[in-house]
Amino acid sequence: MDDINYLFLTHHHDDHSGFAKKLLAYTDIKIIADHHAGELLKKGENDKSRGGGYINKRMYYLSKLYKLFNPDWDLTFPPLELEKNDILIDGDNDKVLRDIGIEGKILYTPGHTIDSISLLLDNGIIFCGDAAMSWPLWAGIKYCPIFVTNVDILYDSWQKIIKSSAKKIYPSHGKPFNIEKLRKNIGEYNNNSLVEFF
Repeated sequence: MDDINYLFLTHHHDDHSGFAKKLLAYTDIKIIADHHAGELLKKGENDKSRGGGYINKRMYYLSKLYKLFNPDWDLTFPPLELEKNDILIDGDNDKVLRDIGIEGKILYTPGHTIDSISLLLDNGIIFCGDAAMSWPLWAGIKYCPIFVTNVDILYDSWQKIIKSSAKKIYPSHGKPFNIEKLRKNIGEYNNNSLVEFF
């Protein structure tokens, strides 16, 4: 673990930051996260204060089914308090990554959550966390995350990604896909399409 110096948190959700506290117990790595993440990580649960919902009814019922077989799934994680040496990003940033030897920049890509950020490398590869997904496409998600806080803001983030130098998207859920998939599917959903979550 001595080779790991930084942990890039795309957002605070349980399936993305749930292991962070345990990792920090064995390392002295620095966390790179959006500035909104500080308070959200400290709470130890997925943010429920900003509304949102499942992208469609299929995902709503699939999640209910998943919960049935996984009753301990409660969207919580070990609370994590960020340290003064951690790096908090406010908006887009083209300096932090270069300062640590990574040729790329950070894009603020909210919509899935308020603290969503993506890592865009100079070669056109973007690691977008849950700002877009390619799994499960069979459930009709049309490359959207299964849960969205605000669809309009999500699509604004897609527009930012489309207008950037990104060529290939590496999502946290699913296989990599070409940037054209975002362009083709943008606008397929709206906030009225969301199935209430909370």
